[in-house]
Amino acid sequence: MLESSISRAPVHFVHAADGTRLAYRERGEGPAVVLANGLSTSEFFWRLLVPRWAREHRVITWDYKGHGRSEPARSDAGCTIPAVLDDMCRVMDAARVEQAVLVGFSMGCQVVTEAWRRIPQRVVGLAYLLGPAGRIFDTALQPLVGPALRQLLRMPGPWLPPVFGAVHRLAGLPGSMHMGRWLRLYGRAPNADLQRYLDHFGQLDPYTLARLALAAGEHDAREVLPTITVPTVVVAGDRDVFAPSQRVGVPMHAAIPGARLLRIDDGTHLGIVEHHEPIGRAVDELLGDAWGR
Repeated sequence: MLESSISRAPVHFVHAADGTRLAYRERGEGPAVVLANGLSTSEFFWRLLVPRWAREHRVITWDYKGHGRSEPARSDAGCTIPAVLDDMCRVMDAARVEQAVLVGFSMGCQVVTEAWRRIPQRVVGLAYLLGPAGRIFDTALQPLVGPALRQLLRMPGPWLPPVFGAVHRLAGLPGSMHMGRWLRLYGRAPNADLQRYLDHFGQLDPYTLARLALAAGEHDAREVLPTITVPTVVVAGDRDVFAPSQRVGVPMHAAIPGARLLRIDDGTHLGIVEHHEPIGRAVDELLGDAWGR
């Protein structure tokens, strides 16, 4: 599988409950920060943030099943959000991390919310970056594309790999990146970052991706948001078509006692690349609060 462009740290492996081999990396020293990726991404979208946080912290990145250096899922049961959380716990155990600040991007926000529900004793802070606490298709690509995509993914079969391949080829055609900006799928993200994503997308296991997407569409942990008692920051983008600020970030901020909100008026779903400076500062402040610095 594809090596991330920032993956100079050694790759370590641990096995999920269903036997799937998972890849993770560690950088820096100090209090722990564990990152949860977005669906279909790997650590390349963190390239401008990991070095920043690793100056004073130990940063753990890992690949979901079927992503990056991790193997495709060996079971349907291994593709639920609670199972993904269990994967993260196994990574933390292998890395000897007892407690951490958890930083989720996109679907990773669901994973870290599930962590607060199931393992709050291991969570010292939460950062929600451009993602929901549940039911990703209820807000992503509305009003037509998200629901249609959910219905399509519910029809498993041999059609999936060729359709997946066709989507990948279509995204690589000349002019596709310009079209994606016009559709607000992303904003001013450099073409090199978009190409890294496209290269990684072509290496994904389509069956694992589809099962994870369906699980994210059904999973909902919004009811636990009012119970959060650790320092928390919510980052929302007003131009984000996957996690619209008014329907996702703003209500999440209102539901979490004492949470901070960073709202980026021209922020798209790739804000962690396009607006890494304000996001980096917001998480820096969270890390200071969480670890008493």
